[in-house]
Formats: sequence, structure tokens, C-alpha cells
Amino acid sequence: MLKLCRKLAALAILALPLAAHAANYPSKPVRIIVPYTNGGTLDLQTRLYADALSKMWGVSVVVDNRPGASGIIGTDAVAKAAPDGYTIGIVSGQHSTLPPLFPELPFKFSDLKTVAILTQVPMALLARPDFPANNVKELIEHAKTNPGEVNAGTAGPATMNNIWLKSFEEATDTKFMAVPFRGSGPAHIDLMAGRIDIMFDAAGAVLPNIKAGRLKVLAVGGTGSELLPDVPSLASQGYPIGATMFSPSAAVVPAATPNETVEKLSKDFLAVLQQPDIRKRLLDAGLEVIGKDSDEADKFISSEVERLTKIIRDNNITTQ
Repeated sequence: MLKLCRKLAALAILALPLAAHAANYPSKPVRIIVPYTNGGTLDLQTRLYADALSKMWGVSVVVDNRPGASGIIGTDAVAKAAPDGYTIGIVSGQHSTLPPLFPELPFKFSDLKTVAILTQVPMALLARPDFPANNVKELIEHAKTNPGEVNAGTAGPATMNNIWLKSFEEATDTKFMAVPFRGSGPAHIDLMAGRIDIMFDAAGAVLPNIKAGRLKVLAVGGTGSELLPDVPSLASQGYPIGATMFSPSAAVVPAATPNETVEKLSKDFLAVLQQPDIRKRLLDAGLEVIGKDSDEADKFISSEVERLTKIIRDNNITTQ
């Protein structure tokens, strides 16, 4: 009994620094790593969070862009940082595609803990303005009547555009001619010009062209979109696969970060997302708030990795 008491006392003493750390966190500058270049939507939202959290915490919050290797370089830096809450990463929907696309990652997904799911980029199923289909049912009928003749633009084989396309093909027993471009921008130009027929892409990226009538939108992903409230979702048109067609962003930290710190980070990120000015600025940038806490977030990321791994492997999608 005496030995047991001594062990329990020792464990209690060891736990004191962790409790003190959580109570005083953060007490020095915090770094948020973005694994992409500055100027994109992930960078933009991160700078909004950094400014709001700095005001909330009373310490400086620095954004550190670490682009390269499809986000691997920056994410690896987060995974290998000290697990003290002073290094956070903000990752995009592409994060969940890394394990199947890059089997030799320099880090394991178990090296990371998801603090919160923050926002989503809603997907839009786009068509050239004079395309004969006006909804998903008509698109499927047209594709089956003209097998392999309807072409679909993508930003490359390993991008979300193409992954959404392949999952749609599987769910609807259709086949499109995938046309890869060097980025979404050039694909948008050819879609508006009528040189390609359809494309799955982020709604926010093409909103002005949709509103101007230069692009037709047949459906949105998820359960609907604040950006296009009058456009029915894929799921509401009878295709449940559409419920998963959005690209989320998430905050992550090293897996060994104390639970108390993770919980505080989760609570504070979600509080920032509830600020009306932040929500408006995110929506203006084409981003919609999700706001899932750390427990929900980890489960969500795990299910996304599993789901996307199956699509990628079933369709032999590679980075080449």
C-alpha cells in the first residue's frame, strides 16, 4: 500500500507542470504554420484567426508559410514541433489525401491531433453556359446517352476537382473524359468559352462568373451552400455522394500536446468562428464556417482519410 501511495504521489507531482502549463497557456508568442504560399484562401483565413487569437490571448500570433510538396513540408514541421501548443498548423481538404497519394510521408497521421474543423470550401458542379443539362439528372442522362463524350475539366489528377469527379462517376455509373489543366484558372476560361463541358470546383472561386451568367451551376456539395442558397445540393437531387463534396480546413497540433491545451485551443478557435465580423469576412472569401470541436474533428479526419483513400486507390489516382 505504501508503494502504491508513493507511485500515486509521484504521478501527481509529474502532472503539476502540465496543469500549470494549461492554466498559463499561452504565455509567449504562438506560431501558426500554413503549408501553402501566402495569398490563398487557407492563408487568408489563417491571418484572420491569428489576429483574433492574438487579441483574445494578449500574445503575438505569427503566421509562418511553409509551402512545398503538396503541403507535406509545412505539415511535417507541425508534426515534429514541440508538443506544447505553441506551434499550430492549418491544413486544407488536401490533407486527407496525403496518405494514399504519398505512401512514404515523413510523418505519420498519428503524429497529429486535430484541434478543430474550421471552415469548408463548398463544391459547385459547373457547366458551360449553353450545356443542354440544367440539373444533375439531366447531366447523367446526357452522359449516358453520349458515353465518354462529355469532357470534364480538372486542375490535375490528384486534385479535389478530379477526386470529386471520380466519386461522382462511381455513384452515378457515368464516365466523363477528364481534361487536366495546370490549375483551376485555365480550366475556368475554357469552361466559360465552351471548350469543355463541366467541372467540379470551389464555389467561391467562380461566384462572380456564376452570377454574371458566364457559368451554369447544376448543384452544390454538402447540404447546401450559403454562397449559392438557391442552388439545390447533389444530395437533395437524389445523390447522397454529394454530402461529402466539400473541402474542409482544420487546425492541427503535435499529437502529444496536453489535452487541456488542445481543449483550450479548440474552444478558442470555435469562439473566433462565432464572431460576426470573422464569419462575414470568411464568407466574402468563399469560405463557410463548420466549427467542429477536437473530438468530432479527429473522427471526421479519420473518416475522410478512409473515404478518400478508397476513391484514390479504386481509380488509380496518382500525383503524376
